[in-house]
Amino acid sequence: MGTTAQPSTTPATGSFLNDMLDVFNVIHDPDGVFKRVSDRARIVAPWVVLSVAVIIITILTRPYQQAAFDAFKSTLTPEQAAKMGNRGGGGGPLGLIFTPVVVLVMLAAGAGVLWIAVSITGTQARYKTLFSVLAYSTITYVLFALVGVMVLTVRGKAGITGFEDVRPPLGLDLLVPSAGLYLGGVLNGINPFSVWGVWLAGTGVSVTHRMSRGAAIGATAVAYVICLLIICVPLLFVAMMTKQ
Repeated sequence: MGTTAQPSTTPATGSFLNDMLDVFNVIHDPDGVFKRVSDRARIVAPWVVLSVAVIIITILTRPYQQAAFDAFKSTLTPEQAAKMGNRGGGGGPLGLIFTPVVVLVMLAAGAGVLWIAVSITGTQARYKTLFSVLAYSTITYVLFALVGVMVLTVRGKAGITGFEDVRPPLGLDLLVPSAGLYLGGVLNGINPFSVWGVWLAGTGVSVTHRMSRGAAIGATAVAYVICLLIICVPLLFVAMMTKQ
């Protein structure tokens, strides 16, 4: 008598878990995932998955980043090296804590560039939807980073003589082995995984914004190159300091 049924939270929980699983489903069923994104843009679920993945990858690569940082310090004068202290190349525990924030900012900035590129084509771009498309497409970066971890494991810390040794030689940098640190970083960013990622994101833009696939992939490629040039700017300063 008078008993009121309590609403179940299972559907919401199941929906969030499905949103997280779509980070991996996009690899084999991009059209299906992006159709769901078109109906309802998802940001939190892919952001959580990517943040966890980046934290794990950061922990795995930290010894090699530290070796590269030590090699970099050896090129400085004793006074410069003393000012830098022993902070290392991994950012410490504090860096791991702020990793989700960094991932969110990077995705937000990338989505902004993608929004501009899509808008230039005359399509009415939807920022939140593009953010979701980009977040799901970034799984290819995670796969590339995991391959990089395997390469570093085989190479060992003894084989790290600088920051250029931390990146896996899987991009166009293979064709220009004498490229400097900045150019090498840019060329390394053009690899099979990034091409796959551009194709995935372009497919997502096409599905969610009803653009031709060619135009969507073209706009995504332009946005990616712009972001790549910006992301590699810190390498330019390191190269200037080390004259690489």
